[in-house]
Amino acid sequence: MIEDIGKVVKIQGDQAFIEVERSSACAECGLQEAEEMTTGGKVVFEAFNMIQAKVGDRVKVQVQTAAYMKATAYVYGIPVLLLASGAVFGAYIAGPLNRSSDAMSALFGIGGLMLGIFILFLMRKKGKAKKYIPAVVEVLSDGAA
Repeated sequence: MIEDIGKVVKIQGDQAFIEVERSSACAECGLQEAEEMTTGGKVVFEAFNMIQAKVGDRVKVQVQTAAYMKATAYVYGIPVLLLASGAVFGAYIAGPLNRSSDAMSALFGIGGLMLGIFILFLMRKKGKAKKYIPAVVEVLSDGAA
């Protein structure tokens, strides 16, 4: 399980908006400065509020590792697979069409990438399933770490 600790900043129906505390991994990330510029230094995400936490509560949030890995495989795998397939297909048909294999490979590769992104756009409702959304699992006391 992937866990994080944060503070509930907003409740909307059965969803809680969690402001995450910075971890040591965040401090070492090269994207931290860009993130602070765009979000004001705060990372807020939506989580399923299964324990009815209230605004201001310090909470533990979990995501199932299998769901996280599956979602990651979809988000990265589909576009990359179609990009590579398009590039190979473009190089293959360049000969019979009497065209440059590099140009056709690039053209079909970009087309495959765009198709992969479109497929992910169509699959976005599947990503809203509760198994892919982080869940608030525990309200922590002030002394908990």
